Amino acid sequence: MIRPGRFGPLYGILLFFILWQVAAAFVGTPLLFPEPMDVMRGLAYMTETGELFEHLGATLQRLLVPLAVGMPLGAVLGCAMGASRDVNAWFDPYMRMANSTPAIALIPFALLWFGVTELARYSLVFYVGVYVVALNARGGVAQVPRLRIKAANTLGVLGASAFFRVVVPSSFPAILAGVRTATGLCIMVVVAAEMLGAASGLGYLIIRGRQNYDPTLIFIGIFGLGILSILFDRGIAFAIERFMPRWSVRRRV
Repeated sequence: MIRPGRFGPLYGILLFFILWQVAAAFVGTPLLFPEPMDVMRGLAYMTETGELFEHLGATLQRLLVPLAVGMPLGAVLGCAMGASRDVNAWFDPYMRMANSTPAIALIPFALLWFGVTELARYSLVFYVGVYVVALNARGGVAQVPRLRIKAANTLGVLGASAFFRVVVPSSFPAILAGVRTATGLCIMVVVAAEMLGAASGLGYLIIRGRQNYDPTLIFIGIFGLGILSILFDRGIAFAIERFMPRWSVRRRV
């Protein structure tokens, strides 16, 4: 039996390209399904001209700006909901509604309220970042062992001090899990928003490929989304391992 070991991802990529080539040959027309080399040539050209980085940068900006505001707000709101029954009673109905309402359904309202502007796209990403992180933070606070809080109380750590020194650090793994989940959802949302009125971004690239009957451009946009998702996820994981080793999943395991 062959063990892939450290080369497992390379074998997976090779198998993916083989299946892609077989599928392209089966379809038989690049207007419906381009071959891998056609997409790679287009990707190399857009990389050389810098157009790919322009679209990546536009999508990245639409993610980072609202998430930088929404995620901390969601963490604070979620911790407050987990610690206070009154706060939870106030916001729980809205959290449940947000959790069952896809952000894509709010695109018409965002365009109606803010027009075809960056603010409309920011608002959708902000919405997802707040409620996803808030729900995870609330769950993390609710799962903090009461025995841990009582032990802190016996040592003289009471009230707000116990909350910030015991409860919040204990719920931080759940908050970080919410951050990683929110980034993945926000990428899907921002791409859908870019398909409506944007002049740049990976979503715009995909819709331009559809309008010009250029599936190669669509594939390049999809590849860009995959690259962006990997960079976000691995970047967050690296930041946790490097700067917050206390909450490292690998070390806890």
